[in-house]
Amino acid sequence: MSSEAVRLTIQVVLSVTFILGVLWVMFRVRGEPVTDHPAAPLLAFASIWLGVSAIGLGIFLWFTTNPDPWVVTTVLAYAAAISTGTLSLWVYRNTPPEMTSEPIQMQKQQARIGIALGLTSVALWYTFILTHKPILTPTG
Repeated sequence: MSSEAVRLTIQVVLSVTFILGVLWVMFRVRGEPVTDHPAAPLLAFASIWLGVSAIGLGIFLWFTTNPDPWVVTTVLAYAAAISTGTLSLWVYRNTPPEMTSEPIQMQKQQARIGIALGLTSVALWYTFILTHKPILTPTG
């Protein structure tokens, strides 16, 4: 295994570990139960549409003749979809089920779907990169 492959593997493992650590800390922070946060509905709604746009961009990469300028946009779109969905869920992290109204349940469902769409876009993006670029070469 080359030194660049080892370096890349270490970077990916450290990045994933950092992200999981941040998420673990986020959901362990204590606070008052929230039942009507003003930003949560917008975040859940944005998560869905960012996820749909990320999938659209991921599919667009396969059909364009020059995909390089669109790679970064796709990465930003799926990162935004996943992060807005996660933040929407984080707002309601301490809300007990008996205090959860139907709109809050729907917002949580929207956030989960937005995260799933973002993860689907991640899979599309990685599949595109792995099938169209030689390993360990620049993508942009």
